[in-house]
Amino acid sequence: MKSPSLRLLPLIPLIAALSAGLRADEVQKLPDMQVARPAAKDVQVTLADLPAGPDASAGLDDVARRTAGFTVSDAGARGFGLISTLRGLGNTPFFGESSAPVYLDDIPLASAATFPTGLFDFSSVAVHRGPQTNTLFGRAADAGVIQFTSARPQGGTQSRASVTAGDHGLFGASATFLSAPTADTDVTAGFGYSQRDGYIRNTTLNQTVDDRESLSARVKFTHRPAAGTELSLHVLGSRSRDGAQALVPLGGPLFEVQRGQEGRADTDFAAAAFGLSRELGHGTLSSTTSYSKWDLSPYSNRLVVFGGLDFDSVMTQTQRTFAEELRFVAANWSAGAFWSTSRTRGATDRVFSGWPIEKSSFTTDGDTLALFGRGSYAMADGWTLTPGLRAERAEKDFERIETIPGSTTIRRSEDWSALLPSLAATRQLDEATDLTFSLARGFKAGGFSAFTGRADLTAFGPQRAWTAEAAFRTKVTESNLAYTARAYASRVSGYQIERSFAVPNSFTDEYLVVNADEARVLGFELESVWTPAADWTVTLAASVSRAELRDFTDPFTGTSYSGNQAPYAPTGNGALRVDYRPQTGFFAGAGVTWTGTTYYDEQETAMFAQRSYTLIEADAGYAFTQGTVRVFGRNLGDEKYYSAITPGVGHATPGAPITWGVELNVGW
Repeated sequence: MKSPSLRLLPLIPLIAALSAGLRADEVQKLPDMQVARPAAKDVQVTLADLPAGPDASAGLDDVARRTAGFTVSDAGARGFGLISTLRGLGNTPFFGESSAPVYLDDIPLASAATFPTGLFDFSSVAVHRGPQTNTLFGRAADAGVIQFTSARPQGGTQSRASVTAGDHGLFGASATFLSAPTADTDVTAGFGYSQRDGYIRNTTLNQTVDDRESLSARVKFTHRPAAGTELSLHVLGSRSRDGAQALVPLGGPLFEVQRGQEGRADTDFAAAAFGLSRELGHGTLSSTTSYSKWDLSPYSNRLVVFGGLDFDSVMTQTQRTFAEELRFVAANWSAGAFWSTSRTRGATDRVFSGWPIEKSSFTTDGDTLALFGRGSYAMADGWTLTPGLRAERAEKDFERIETIPGSTTIRRSEDWSALLPSLAATRQLDEATDLTFSLARGFKAGGFSAFTGRADLTAFGPQRAWTAEAAFRTKVTESNLAYTARAYASRVSGYQIERSFAVPNSFTDEYLVVNADEARVLGFELESVWTPAADWTVTLAASVSRAELRDFTDPFTGTSYSGNQAPYAPTGNGALRVDYRPQTGFFAGAGVTWTGTTYYDEQETAMFAQRSYTLIEADAGYAFTQGTVRVFGRNLGDEKYYSAITPGVGHATPGAPITWGVELNVGW
């Protein structure tokens, strides 16, 4: 049962209102304090610069390919089964929370299933690395925070529209509007639509199976009733109506299946946030009250497994989350409080070769309370110390009702607490160069696996990490070169691993999470921007890492997998791109991205591994005063690879093949 203290937390919004409010976007627009040194820690990607993709609604995986240490395994079902990994720490496909939560402006998302596979009309995304981030954000974990930011009105009214078309039936259209800000009001709005035909063809039914269609919209209204006071209302949502999840048998044709029935994956997402802010002279007090809902209704698919037998799965799942975040930001320190309550519900029907093998439903209620803050202290000889602290408590109640294969009910309740210190020391070597050392403790709550009927396997514990990091940042004015290099090491206890068909001779205990006693992650990252001549830009992002299970024994077979690479964590990634972009006239650009070897099970099974692969992209076009027209190509080497592997059913999601298109973008 939830504690009385957490049940009283809905009073926080009232307290915030009585405090005369705060700025809604203070949540994501963190002040450039000495305490944060954000440029040394974070990378910012301008979404408008991402080349149009084969699926106009795709985006998070494109961001990951251009960000050192950040990867996404896209299972092809709009976030359901998606794995996002930052510095070797991530979520498990279905039941583990993310190690790097996502903020959509002022709206926090905890579950990877709710992460945006479409980017709405956000203008940029920042990847805040390291557990020390948990002293700046209310929703946080052990790897960092991914923060999408929308543009704010500046100057006169601005509008922009784009249309994209290409092969595989690609069509996309989007528009963004930013009102001319007045003394008391401004409005931003946008919408997007995209569709494409499937890449995978069912030769039995003679049709493509993984068609995609989505619609999204967003509006943000800001009002300033008095000097120093701001109110905002932010509403956004998306609707996706897709074909079957993009799954093909491992070892078979990459874009071909044979089965007598196809599925669908319908998802809906909506969120709203109300913000208040008040400048108090010595700092800014802010409050953001948000609500989000995500529905998968339904997900259905048929797979051909075990030598030709049919495996049918139909699932529905919903998640409702209410959150309140309070923050006070002063010149050299900040503090905040966060409370969230959520309810996740799901139902599953599975049929194996005509025989029902599972019919179950589950409900998980979760509460999170956190207090956090950090300060900045200037020391002698150019040193700045940044101590921080976060206290967090998470509670979850779980119920699972099964009617097939047996009639059972499982009820469990767990709670976890963490005290998370951090300390950073920055040495300003000169005006353009600094060196930062940091040590921080991270935490990700445990939970419950809903796809097992055994009470003793249901719960899994939290994941905790100590991370040490050294970051060097400099800008060489003479050569127009800026770069940041980072080295880090994490010691992780309770590393969460999702098992597929973990229990021998069982079809109902398919997916569950277990904890490895200890894991270690070592890594190095390099990011640079070089402007060798006017209108020319060369960008580089690269990482190498090793996420290793140091102490893990299979709880079912007793086999030790200590020394193996942790699942879902690639050995590195990289991106190199060269662009010629004058203000007007012809432009062109080309790039290459690389993703290291990724294992999808802890045994390092060759069949369930995606070896390293490289993708090539290019675009060219003409820029005029009010817009651009360009042609683009993706995966120009026609690389064959899997974007995700599902070991339990011996299937995988193929990455997009070679694709071409044209885009018209106009602003006024």
